[in-house]
Amino acid sequence: MRQVTPLGLFGDSSSQSHFTGRADEIRELSGQLPVNERGRVAEYLRTAPVIIALMGFTEDVVGTEFSVMGGSALHSDGTFYWRRDTAEYVETYGTGLPSAFMEHGARLAWRVPSLTDEEVLEIDDFFMFLRARTKGTSW
Repeated sequence: MRQVTPLGLFGDSSSQSHFTGRADEIRELSGQLPVNERGRVAEYLRTAPVIIALMGFTEDVVGTEFSVMGGSALHSDGTFYWRRDTAEYVETYGTGLPSAFMEHGARLAWRVPSLTDEEVLEIDDFFMFLRARTKGTSW
């Protein structure tokens, strides 16, 4: 089982209604990422493999700028994991992300590492472990 680290509050796989309760936290992080970095970080977040595809529709909890089909689906680069809609917060609001992730991405020149099918399954196993441990609540 391959353990991955949640990308701050964006590692929260909870429902849209629960995630809406985190709007103030996200708002506080707005503007922390410089405009010239937003596009490449957002692209990195979007192009990492989807590990858990979740149906549903998420809406911007900070404003009314975007909505995302499957927004609570989980992506991973093999080190961190995050919600699909994270890229929209980064690109739209310049939402700051944990420094460990920013350093990790910069070391990779913002190119998502390739994951083998086996690695994806190991990460999926980790998510199932977390879900069983928390009895289906958010991770």
